[in-house]
Formats: sequence, structure tokens, C-alpha cells
Amino acid sequence: MLIGLPALESTDWSKLHHAYGRAMDTPNHLRALLKEDLKSRQKAMEHLWSAIIHQGTPWTATGPAALVVAGLLSDERIDRGEPIRANLLSFLVRVAEAPDQAGWSIEELERWAAFDIESLINSEDDEALYGNEDAANSFYARSILGCIQIAPVLMEVMLKGLEDQSPRVRACAAMGAVTLAKTEPLRKHEKEIEGRLLALADAAQNPDERSSLVLALGDLGYSPISFLRDSSPAVRMCAALAPSLATERAAINELLNALEHHVGEIDGWFVETPPQFEMRPRFSVVRRLIEQVKDFDRLVDAGIAVASITAKYCVDYDWGPLLAAAFPGGRGTIKTEAQRRFLNALVKKSELWDPTFGNAHNWFSRAGLPYDRKECGELVRKIQE
Repeated sequence: MLIGLPALESTDWSKLHHAYGRAMDTPNHLRALLKEDLKSRQKAMEHLWSAIIHQGTPWTATGPAALVVAGLLSDERIDRGEPIRANLLSFLVRVAEAPDQAGWSIEELERWAAFDIESLINSEDDEALYGNEDAANSFYARSILGCIQIAPVLMEVMLKGLEDQSPRVRACAAMGAVTLAKTEPLRKHEKEIEGRLLALADAAQNPDERSSLVLALGDLGYSPISFLRDSSPAVRMCAALAPSLATERAAINELLNALEHHVGEIDGWFVETPPQFEMRPRFSVVRRLIEQVKDFDRLVDAGIAVASITAKYCVDYDWGPLLAAAFPGGRGTIKTEAQRRFLNALVKKSELWDPTFGNAHNWFSRAGLPYDRKECGELVRKIQE
């Protein structure tokens, strides 16, 4: 399988698509990754993230472009000027993740991909290609299969990246290697990856890298319970988020402590946030605790701490889910002191209340409560009386 510039030159990009149409502009963007010109490299990176893997969705140009990038990473020119190696590895990680969203088996993907759409591709009638449901499914299946077929090449890149001098590159490579090792053909690498990540985590010189490696170990299925004793609260939090420790009392207590006593600090614990966190790290802590702690009396202090520092637009990720957890079943009646205290904490936070904010309305409706500060305040006062 060709990679790098040989892959670029041997590919007919006119027959491939990205999010904005035919991929005939892709070769020049890929070549620009080796140039010293900063603007050209920045535009090339934008092209990869916006056109080639648009919001996580692959296209028929995605696999071929990823093969080119995989080869370019061994070209010393890639390191000229502003560092982009970690960003390129993150792009390849996203390509590796793309098949997960399909929800189709390999057999289903191959069956759809076999649907004849060559005439539509050759006609360059893109509207006809996307407008026919069978053709669109075939196109999508081909895009997914293109990502699956290059997985062995991507694994080689990730394993090589674990040896890089940059902690950030190693962190991105760890995430990619773990993602790929979850697929059946590459599961044979699990033990090797586990051993290498453990060695890197033990040798890591800063909490940022150790945190990302601990998260990777957790995603791999390893139980990083020893890291719950790490001197860094960031590392302990990342260890506590491991799926294998989801029901572990010590891990739950670590996450509760993080929210109750450090909620305003969590997002600032990192100089470079681990690549596994696509959003604020505290959102992952809130989500895990809501999943595991069904007694809101135990969760209320953490919820009140979140309410004290959150913002209106975080409603879908922290204070909204906490509200739903406080009022399960959507009955909207205050029956416990924990419910009263949490709702009162929201009432006190004036900036959370905006009658035009539909997202918050949805969460209050789910809880069976009015999204009205005055009405909720009256509910709280009635209980106090």
C-alpha cells in the first residue's frame, strides 16, 4: 500500500469526494504540508479537518488523504517551522475513529459498497449521487471501508509516534494506537501497547502527558488503579475515569472530591489538555458521576459546586444533566433536601436564566420544572417554609 507522495501521485483525486465536492484541490493542500510557508500549511490543516474528515464524517477522499499524511510524517520537511506533527496525528486518530459511527458490520459495508455507482461518479452529477438513497449508502460505505482498509498503516504510524521526542505527539499516538487496537484485526497489538503505555506513563515528566497516557490505558481496557495514588490530582482524575474503574468506590470518591473541592480548577489542571477530552474535562467527570451515583443525596454537594462556576451554555454538559439527575422521572416536585439545595443553587445563579434559551428549557421540561427563575425560587421558598 503506497503512502506519502507516491500515494498522492498515483491517486485519481477527480473521482474522489470530500465534504465540499470533488477532491481535486486536495493534492495541493497535501503538498503544502511540506512547505515552509506558514499560511499554506495552515490552510492545508484546515482542509484536512474541514473537508477530509468533516465533523468526524469520512468521505471517499479520506482514506487516500490519510495514506498520504501517514507517509509525510516520515519526511523531515514536516517539522520545518511551526510544529504540526501532533495535529496531523490527531487527524489520523479521527480517521481511525470514523468507522465506529457507521453502526454497520463489515458484511453490511461490503454489501452496500458493491452497489454500482460508477456511472454517477463518472458523470460528475453529485446531486444525483447524493439524492439516491442506495447510491448515498454505497458512497458512505466506501468511505468507511476506505478508513478500515488503511488501519494497519495507521497503526504503524501510531506505534512509531510513541517513540517521538514530543510529549504531545506521544499522547496523540497513544490515543490513536488504542483506538486502532479495539478493532478485531489489530487486537493482537493490545499487550504490546499496554506495556509501552505503562512504561511511558511511569517515565512521564509532567502530569499532562501522564494523564493522557492513563486515559489511553483506561480506554484500552487496562485498570489504572495504581494511578489513583498519583501526586497529581489531574492524573488521579484521569485514572478514576477509566471504564474498568466505573464502579470502584475509590474512583467514584476521587471524582466526587474533584468536583466538590476543585471544580473551578479542573479545566486549568492541564497546560495541554489530553487529546481524549474534546471538551472541558469536568464534563467527563459530571457524566461519569451521573452514570454511577444514583443517590442524588450523595451527588448534591458536587452539583452545587458545579452550579457555582458553570455558565449558561454549559447546560447540555453539566448543570442540565445534573438537574435531570436531581429530578428523575420528570415529576417536578421537591421531595428531598438535596433537590431543594441544588435547585436553590441554580436560582442564585442569575446568568443561567434566559427565557429565550431553548436548551435549558429542554432540561427543565425533562425535570418537570418551569424554566423560570421566579417560579423555581418560589418552589424553593415554599419548601423552606
